[in-house]
Amino acid sequence: MAMALDQLYQQLILEHNRSPRNYGPLPGATHSARGFDALCGDDLLFELQVEDNRIMAAAFSGEACAVTKACASMLTEWLPGRDRADIERGLSDFDQVLEGGAAPEPDFLGAFAQLGALAAFPSRQRNARLPWRCALDALDA
Repeated sequence: MAMALDQLYQQLILEHNRSPRNYGPLPGATHSARGFDALCGDDLLFELQVEDNRIMAAAFSGEACAVTKACASMLTEWLPGRDRADIERGLSDFDQVLEGGAAPEPDFLGAFAQLGALAAFPSRQRNARLPWRCALDALDA
């Protein structure tokens, strides 16, 4: 029997919140940006190591709610090897998922394609987008 969408969402969020990937300082970071969400209290520092316009590594630190921390963790795994156009496309595709639609190319979006249950929680969508905005801001810094 297939796992319900909300169960899969909860499992992903809980797993990445409990054991966040790439949490802590990133040695050799070339770009960074901070993201804040005053409503939730999120204060995220996102760091990237960029070479030849491609992200080689990503890490994050700070205090954040479970959704933000989980999405930041997932994003640090998704980013290596990608460039700005990939991030913009990824965020656009993720926005479709957050609005209740399907990811245009689930394989491209990876685990983020499984977060469709967030469509039922508009207040949490802002949290899910924060790490993506931080990554883009870091590239502009």
